[in-house]
Amino acid sequence: MIAFRISVNGTKICTAGIGPRGVLSVVVSQVAGAPAALLEDGHVLISGLDSDRREHSLWPSPTLRIGDEICIEILEADAVDPPWRRFPCAESYRDALLLHARAALSAFARSVRRDPDGQLATIAQSARDLLSRTAAAMVSRALGRPGARAERALIVEQNSRRICVAGVPRRGHVMCLITWAGGERQGSPSHFWFSVSGWNVRTDEDLSWGRPALDVGDHVSIRVGRSIEHDAPTRRAQDRTRRR
Repeated sequence: MIAFRISVNGTKICTAGIGPRGVLSVVVSQVAGAPAALLEDGHVLISGLDSDRREHSLWPSPTLRIGDEICIEILEADAVDPPWRRFPCAESYRDALLLHARAALSAFARSVRRDPDGQLATIAQSARDLLSRTAAAMVSRALGRPGARAERALIVEQNSRRICVAGVPRRGHVMCLITWAGGERQGSPSHFWFSVSGWNVRTDEDLSWGRPALDVGDHVSIRVGRSIEHDAPTRRAQDRTRRR
C-alpha cells in the first residue's frame, strides 16, 4: 500500500497508510497574526479516509516550533503504524467537528481523572507560557527597528531541491498539503496532490506557490523558519466567498 513516513527533526512520528481505496493526507500549516500563533509556530495534521470501512483515521500530530523540520517520505509498505484514533464517516461537516470535539474532551477528562493535580499544574504552566510569549511579542514589536523584519515562513524542498519559501506578512496562514487518493472503483488509478498555498488577511487574497508533481520514492522536507524575503506566489486570487 501507499504510505507516508513522517519524521520531525529526524525522529519518526509514524508511518501512515490507509489501504488500496481511500485518501491519505499530511497538512503542515502555519498561522501568523492570530492567538494560535502564540502557542505554536506550526502544526501537522496526519489523517486518512478508508473508503472500504467508511472510517476516518488520525495519527499523532505534533506542534512545531521555529527551526523544526518535518520530512515526509512517500513509499510502498506492507505494514503501517495503527492510527491514534478511528471514527466513522460523518454525515456532515458539523458532525465531523462534533466528533473531534467529543474526542478531545473525552481525552482531557480521562487525563484529569488519572492525575488531577498534574493536569491543573500543566494548565497553569500553559497559561504562564502564553502570557510570557504574548508579553515578549508585544515588547519585541514595540522596540523593534523599523523596516523589513523576519516573518514566519515554510521552507519547502522536494528531493533536496528547493520548491519555495512561502510566507504571509503579518496576518494570514500558509499551508503545505500532500495527499494520496486511491481509486474509488476497482482498477482505477490513484493519484497524488502536492500544493503550497496560503491566505493573506490584509489583501483578502488566496495565494499559491505551485503544485509540483509527486510520486512514490519522493521525499518532501518542510522547515518552519523565519525569512525577511519570501518567494512571490505564482498565483493570486481574490476570495469573494469571504465577503458574503
